[in-house]
Amino acid sequence: MSNLMGMPPEGIKSAIASGSLRVAVVGLGWMGLPTACILADRGAKVIGVDSDEEVVRAISNGEPAIQEPGLKQLLERLVKGGRLKATSDVTAAAAESDAFIIIVPTAVGRDGGADYRAIEKASKEIAEGMTEGSLVILESTCGPGVTERAVGGTIEKASGLKAGRDYGLAYSPIRAMAGRALQDLQTYPRVVGGIDSKSLEAAAAIKEVMTKGGVVKVRDIRTAEAVKLFEAVYRDVNIALANELAILSERLGIDYMEAMRAANTQPYSHLHVPGAGVGGHCLPVYPYLLASSASEHGVALKLVMESRHLNEDMPRHVVRLCADALRASGRPLRRARICILGVAFRANVKEARSSPSLELAKILSRRGAMVKAYDPHFSRAELLKMGLSSEPTLLQTVSGAHCAVITVPHEEFKSLDVRGLASNMAKSPCLVDCAHIIDPAEAEKAGFIYRGVGRGIWSR
Repeated sequence: MSNLMGMPPEGIKSAIASGSLRVAVVGLGWMGLPTACILADRGAKVIGVDSDEEVVRAISNGEPAIQEPGLKQLLERLVKGGRLKATSDVTAAAAESDAFIIIVPTAVGRDGGADYRAIEKASKEIAEGMTEGSLVILESTCGPGVTERAVGGTIEKASGLKAGRDYGLAYSPIRAMAGRALQDLQTYPRVVGGIDSKSLEAAAAIKEVMTKGGVVKVRDIRTAEAVKLFEAVYRDVNIALANELAILSERLGIDYMEAMRAANTQPYSHLHVPGAGVGGHCLPVYPYLLASSASEHGVALKLVMESRHLNEDMPRHVVRLCADALRASGRPLRRARICILGVAFRANVKEARSSPSLELAKILSRRGAMVKAYDPHFSRAELLKMGLSSEPTLLQTVSGAHCAVITVPHEEFKSLDVRGLASNMAKSPCLVDCAHIIDPAEAEKAGFIYRGVGRGIWSR
């Protein structure tokens, strides 16, 4: 075992390149597995750890449990070359490793409070196998103060080892998106904060090996923790602003998209595109993590939470657009056949966590509509497993439907034959475009009753 904390930064980089540094990556999800592969590709001997035995078996056979461009080929090569192996035993992996990177999920409870039990569990199991001189880097998103409390405090209680004295402790937020994780993790600047200067320099050395974007060193762990949440909240608030202005545009009878493009010719205006809501693991969760930390210090994040609630309400607004379009066609929402085009939370990815489309389907079903869904990135069997009725093809799914709702701007949807779509649907079909990929005039020429988020001019 190496005394990593006794090495200078250049020594750490050399140890990675030579294959003598051993790193355990705990959590092999959307960001954990790409992180493990990048480190192994740079030379480190990596042990990937995950609590899901099926994930461990798949990775051990060179099969990633997630779909990321380039990941399968990279994983196959690393496993075959002995650079990366997987296990479900955190403590055993810790006993073999010099550094630990924790990338386990963080969650929000039903009361809106932060749930860091996965971090605490991983930290306890690491503590039972780690030795002095190791380095622990938390990369899971969390509120300021959590790394020192949930990781440092748990390790000290379980092992007696104190951060900054017996081992290094640092935090570095993930800055990457599903669907482009390998690219983002290797090109974006990485932010790093340490409990002391030695921890900071050691963690920065590892990150410098992983990314061409450089490392941004901040004064302490709490600052680094805040960076990720501030980034997420900034985006969530701006999306909420776009959604609110879009709803206003509908009432005013103007086209938000036209107003947005004109406004954004002003250098200081960066209005976002509105939509059916915000999905994924990040934006629906992170504002609550920040609000939870803020409440511990007596601060109420009014703007942040109002924005979050507005974004959460967008699927209900889409239902109102559907009802309005159907009313114009002479049909009620109840018993209307509605097809949702797009189940992924974001364009061109196979990921449906917290997708607004799922909430939209639930609300429509509760209102008595008969709902089907189609997404080119998911098989019919996968959609059925989510509780969504579907057919093998898009045209089969929309056949006889009264209303089609486009929720995600997948590339496959951008080339839709609008006339062909209309001809496969019921008489006087409705189209609700939340993705802003269909020209409203073309939709109306094709025979659709058109509605869109923010497209007030088309609902006068």
